[in-house]
Amino acid sequence: MFNTIFNNKNLIFIGFLFLGIAGTMQSAFFALAPITYFACLASAYIISSRINDHAVNAVYNWSVKWSLFMVFLYLTGRYLNEAFVYAMFSYILINTTVSPMFFISKTRAST
Repeated sequence: MFNTIFNNKNLIFIGFLFLGIAGTMQSAFFALAPITYFACLASAYIISSRINDHAVNAVYNWSVKWSLFMVFLYLTGRYLNEAFVYAMFSYILINTTVSPMFFISKTRAST
């Protein structure tokens, strides 16, 4: 069942939509939090796509992913206290749906 939920793009979109609307109703600045989190995570994954060693890449992705998660949770709790729960669930949804493989070029020749 858990796999079915995350393979269904409509449910993920509805989840993002619900969290976005509910969080923005709590604080207007909430709309920036998940977008900024996704942008930071995407840039970290783009940087990781340049790492050739698979073990180093996996460690880098894992550590950056959870470091960014903790930093953004702290910043949200500190400055957007009203929308903290919605932000937390948005970050969790982003973490579970966005894969580093989205940002690795398929046409790059491996050596």
